[in-house]
Amino acid sequence: HHDHTSCNVKIKRRRSTSTMKCNNNSWSVSLIAAASLLHNRRTVAEAFSIAPSSPIIHSVHDVPCRELDIHIQSLGESITILEATSEGQEKLVDAVLEDGDDDDDGDRKGDRGGEGIVREDPYGAVLWPAASAVSEHVTRDSLWDGDGGSTGSRRPTLLELGAGTGLVALSASASNGYSAVLATDYETVPLRLLDAAYRLNLERRRGEGGMTPIDTALFDICDLSAPLPPADLVCAADILYEPKTGVALALRVVEALERGSRVVVGCSPGRPGRPAFLEELKRLNPNIKGADFVDVEGTTCTGKRHSLICGEGSTSISDEPKMLLVALMDLAPECLN
Repeated sequence: HHDHTSCNVKIKRRRSTSTMKCNNNSWSVSLIAAASLLHNRRTVAEAFSIAPSSPIIHSVHDVPCRELDIHIQSLGESITILEATSEGQEKLVDAVLEDGDDDDDGDRKGDRGGEGIVREDPYGAVLWPAASAVSEHVTRDSLWDGDGGSTGSRRPTLLELGAGTGLVALSASASNGYSAVLATDYETVPLRLLDAAYRLNLERRRGEGGMTPIDTALFDICDLSAPLPPADLVCAADILYEPKTGVALALRVVEALERGSRVVVGCSPGRPGRPAFLEELKRLNPNIKGADFVDVEGTTCTGKRHSLICGEGSTSISDEPKMLLVALMDLAPECLN
């Protein structure tokens, strides 16, 4: 997340593009607050593994990317993700700009299945802060305590929307607390990075219990003609990048709750889509309980960002990892009653 959906403002010209990216009920809210206190007794350095001076570089479908280890305290270990390097980000942004030119000329090459490597959203190729907070939350041992036995003795299933680099899905997979994990995104590039990262983590965990397989699929939350894939838990981290996306996510949250799924949403500071998301949730169901965000301790992300992906002054990025309050919402189906 990312929202890596068609709702994002499309980068069409270098000279005119602005950066969008940088800028439950009562028991669920209490659970989040308590979890924050318990799981954030750590230094920032422990929470976020700083990339070495000479990071390991990979090329995933011709996109240069670096390994980045993120410590997930609830797991007691680090998860390796792959995010685009400065060169990789430049390549993705250039692809979007070229695609915009082709679109203007009536010759679109960046559509799914075409020659383009990215359609209109390069943001999912890098990490954003809410992913760590959501990963911590969904891998806590106590997450399903008091859920009324909705999943019984079986392990629940997890669906991630706008997965981006896939930290949430990878963490859920490594926890072995889920019987199935499905990571979705609007763009193919993030899903390719996630697939490669899954193989890296699986290889490094051999003999330690392995990982739950991760399925990936293209899915646009704004395309309401496509139903939400089934899952016991639906989660989204940092996808509220514009009001239209906020409205779309609110619709998906209600869709998930009405069918009996639990929903976890994480959002970093300053996301323009958050007010629209909250307003639409209340409009769809004025009696919804606990539809408010609770601040939990998260961590800024490190590493260079292309100026069209993350502008100066962003609170999400820093040279060294710093504590950052991240908004978290956890809704159970009962909140609609």
